[in-house]
Amino acid sequence: MDKKGFGSSRAVSQACDGRGGRRRGRMLDQGMLRYVVLKYIGQQPRHGYDLIKILQEQSGEVYSPSPGMIYPMLSMLEDLGYVSVANEGSKKLYYLTSQGQDFLAQNQELAQAIENRLSALREQGAGRVRARLHALRDAVHERLPLAQGDPVLQERMATVLEKALVEIQAL
Repeated sequence: MDKKGFGSSRAVSQACDGRGGRRRGRMLDQGMLRYVVLKYIGQQPRHGYDLIKILQEQSGEVYSPSPGMIYPMLSMLEDLGYVSVANEGSKKLYYLTSQGQDFLAQNQELAQAIENRLSALREQGAGRVRARLHALRDAVHERLPLAQGDPVLQERMATVLEKALVEIQAL
């Protein structure tokens, strides 16, 4: 790890090409995520929520960092002097500082490799499956109140969901 708490370029490169560096269950760790977050803030000032949405879109909904990952990282980037913050009511708007611009310029290749990794996730098609899963969940939540007091409708919904579950498990 380098003196600023960022992963070595070798570790980041390995993680981006799938040879290691990832913790189980986490697509990008904070060391890698910092580079691409700085890149997005450098394009235009951003709120933390905007960064989460951009990362979701970039990955085709496959990767979604939690607020518990994004906001502490943004605070750390502020402490390092890479971003500055302006309060907009209850929200914070993050700007890239000149020090952050210099750091990003030195690490542009890493930021691009991480962004390419996110794009590759989208292109692999897993985002389409996740989007269908979210649409199914939303449809169930919309219709569940209609099924209150209607055991026939409840049974039909349960049967459809059970059938989908069995078919997916059989893949």
